Amino acid sequence: MRRARYYFSTLAILALGATAHAADRYVSLSGNDANAGTLAAPLRTITQAAALAQPGDTIHVRAGVYNERVKIYSKGTAAARITFKPYNNEKVTLDGATVPADKAIVTLNETQYVDFSGFEVRNGPYIGILGWLAKNTRILNNDVHGTVRGGIWVGAETVGYSSDITVSGNSVHNTVLENQYHNMGGGGWAGAVVVSVTERATITDNRIWNNDGEGLISLRSNHHVVRGNTIWDNFSVELYIDNSRFATVDRNLVYNTGNPRYLRNGNRAAGIAVANETNANMNPSSDNVFSNNIVVGTRWGFYYGAWESGGGLRNTKVVNNTFYGTTDAIVEIENDAHANSVVQNNIFFGTGSPSPRYTGAGTGVTYAHNLWYGGTAGSAASSSDVLANPMFANPGGTAAADYKIRAGSAAVAKALNLTGIVANDHFGALRATPFDIGAHQLGSSVAADTVAPSIPVNLRATGGHATSVSIAWNPSTDNVGVTGYIVVRNGVQIATVAATTFTDNTSSEGKMYAYQVIATDAAGNRSAPSVALPLAWSSADAEAPSAPAARVATVTSTSVEMRWSPATDNVGVAEYRIYRGSTLVGNTDKRRFLDRGLKPKTTYTYSVVAVDTAGNATISDTLTVTTKAATKARAARR
Repeated sequence: MRRARYYFSTLAILALGATAHAADRYVSLSGNDANAGTLAAPLRTITQAAALAQPGDTIHVRAGVYNERVKIYSKGTAAARITFKPYNNEKVTLDGATVPADKAIVTLNETQYVDFSGFEVRNGPYIGILGWLAKNTRILNNDVHGTVRGGIWVGAETVGYSSDITVSGNSVHNTVLENQYHNMGGGGWAGAVVVSVTERATITDNRIWNNDGEGLISLRSNHHVVRGNTIWDNFSVELYIDNSRFATVDRNLVYNTGNPRYLRNGNRAAGIAVANETNANMNPSSDNVFSNNIVVGTRWGFYYGAWESGGGLRNTKVVNNTFYGTTDAIVEIENDAHANSVVQNNIFFGTGSPSPRYTGAGTGVTYAHNLWYGGTAGSAASSSDVLANPMFANPGGTAAADYKIRAGSAAVAKALNLTGIVANDHFGALRATPFDIGAHQLGSSVAADTVAPSIPVNLRATGGHATSVSIAWNPSTDNVGVTGYIVVRNGVQIATVAATTFTDNTSSEGKMYAYQVIATDAAGNRSAPSVALPLAWSSADAEAPSAPAARVATVTSTSVEMRWSPATDNVGVAEYRIYRGSTLVGNTDKRRFLDRGLKPKTTYTYSVVAVDTAGNATISDTLTVTTKAATKARAARR
């Protein structure tokens, strides 16, 4: 089997710096579970690595397609989490082709202080990633697709056994294939991302689309934060709060393109929905806040269903959202025993949509300070309403920025001041009095942020295969905060990501590409593009050099001189790169290096990387060096 070629980056040696974890363990398709789990003698399965993992360990998984049912029972601590991730951003696929029909591809069973991050999880006969009775567990930046039941499901049957869960940065698509023919007419289909019977969950910055069930569900849970997710073209409901209390649903982008593949009885999915379905563990929805969401082109923008257990909207706030162009009523709240609930400061752009429906006006839900355009407010009308075109930047689009209001909008300074409830707008800008109506604060925000983030630096290749290239870069800084990065290839934008890594799965072997990265902030400011990184992937030379054997030659109070044995390669070694911790401090074609300007009595770690003419690289073992104490004369001068 042809070996893949991997570019080396500082990301690959983060574990070699002064980190807190106890050990690095390695898993490879060429490994054996009887091995020690080192880079040179890796384990074969993630499950075995999990069985050996101790608090603070990092499990590095080498590239390849694993047909393994992954079972993780690990328990870290608050000060020493256990992390599972691909080694050096290599492409790791967990394929469920051989997993039993009722089992998840990955099960995080009673895990504590565990991170599971950066994997492709696909083709499961049940659930992609299952967190069962987990606590303080984070599921981050995974790509989950092709599963029969759900994509990501975390929870328990009984309250108190699942808590402090984070599901963030994941892509979940083409799941719930049990309903792919839409023949489950009586319901019972799953959701793409579900957090159930869980206390304190954070569900943020996920992308959820093209699933044959609900998109995102908070189910029979309390104190969830559902923020910054992009959800589109799912079956039935895009974002669903069912029997959940004290949820904050904020700054999500929800839309529907009308893709016929995901219509339910010819109808698009509801945008944001609330209900109380019957279940043995009832937890009637109440005390929830829906704010700064942008909902476009769905069946209903906001929907409350009184069916099954009912119960009404209780202590619910629907505030400062923007709803646009639904195919049914833009807001539909079915009659029920509502109490102490408000619908305020929202933009309802209903051109082409039926009038809002609410059969219990004046009985528990108060409408005020909303902007209506197109149709009439009906029973949702209020004397404080604004009836005007909100003047969106690009109405009808599917990007959040399309629903920023423009100068002169009637929404400016017409909202009820909700300081303490809606601190920021959809784009992260601070709100100030007087508030603007809708999800975007324009006219009266705190001093406009016009400062662009810093330019991303140290753009580098971190891995690659015949049809993919992975890159990484250092985080940018901003006066308010960086919200994401735009990846540009040959001058054309190809992706927007929140992390400082990206894998281009559309590249072709042998073709030259030039990558650049642009940092963005919440106000829409963009940095200048990074220096271009030219890459031409070739598998002609896929063999990496041998590892150099490094040693310390001389140590003073302010310097370390290193030497190493020559690495060998099938074509030729081009250079050696020297890292202090995770920082590249020099490169040379010699076999020695002097690192100057160090601090006395300080411990440093070093590694040497041999790089061949094709860019293949191999790292040496780590050297730990402590500089000598300063002389008395030097100490006196300080």
